[in-house]
Amino acid sequence: MTTSRTTAIPTAEPRRKGGPLLDADFLRRLERLAIWAKKVHLGAQKGERKSKRKGASTEFADYREYVQGDDLRHVDWNIYGRLDALYLKMFLEYEDLTCHLLIDGSQSMTFGAPSKYRFAIQMAAAIGYVALAGYDRVAVEIFNGREVQRLSPIRGKASAGKLFQFLENASPGGETYLGDACRNSVIRNRSKGLAILLSDFFDPEGYEEPLRRLLQTRSDIYGIHVMAPEEIEPDLSGDLKLVDSETASEVEISVSRALLKRYRKNRDGFCESIRRYCVARGIGYFPVSSDMPIDRLTLDVLRRGGMMR
Repeated sequence: MTTSRTTAIPTAEPRRKGGPLLDADFLRRLERLAIWAKKVHLGAQKGERKSKRKGASTEFADYREYVQGDDLRHVDWNIYGRLDALYLKMFLEYEDLTCHLLIDGSQSMTFGAPSKYRFAIQMAAAIGYVALAGYDRVAVEIFNGREVQRLSPIRGKASAGKLFQFLENASPGGETYLGDACRNSVIRNRSKGLAILLSDFFDPEGYEEPLRRLLQTRSDIYGIHVMAPEEIEPDLSGDLKLVDSETASEVEISVSRALLKRYRKNRDGFCESIRRYCVARGIGYFPVSSDMPIDRLTLDVLRRGGMMR
């Protein structure tokens, strides 16, 4: 006699399920970190990181010849005394960085215990808090099918509550359209900085298109590949009916050791193909399990991976 198991499609998680996104002690530890940009970008406001622009800080950058209309207060009179020529001192200007957090909020992300979606918004909260504490700007987009839930850029640690509330109140659901979502995000957001995509990358159209679109921004790109423990090592046996949580399509399978072995091979191949694609294009790639402690991922993995310091 055969048995059949139908996967239940999870509902959207209630607000503050499992407690707060991040605890106070962890937030204090996050304040010791800073977002690390491989490239120096032009920011929208004065901030804490060096800009390509020359400004009026106290850190010397270079000299240039005086031209009519320049502020005489910036003339180096010692050089004038030696060379009888006017040169201006230029100083580094410090500006903010924009950290774009792009979250896959499709129905497949609600799978797992803990769910991939819950893990993704906790991770986004941690990264966003580090950026806000460093006076960088943070913008968030959550992709739900063809819809987007958006938080306009915010700045400063005082805005952390607004970030956390937005992440808690957003609801996942719908099918995965990462390519279209990332293309529209690039069109909407002209500011460069960091673009961090948190997703399970279960897109029928593939993972290449969304990552390629993000590369067009000339920002530092990171992909955080979130997998549930049940996807990494499925505990299945017998005759099953699997239901796609997004399309409701069904497939019947008989789980055997050979099938599980083939599944693990395909799983590893999928992750390796994303890794190779990212490495070849300078994209940071982090495959993680949704049961990994957030503090370990943030304080250890992301620091070693170059996103934070």
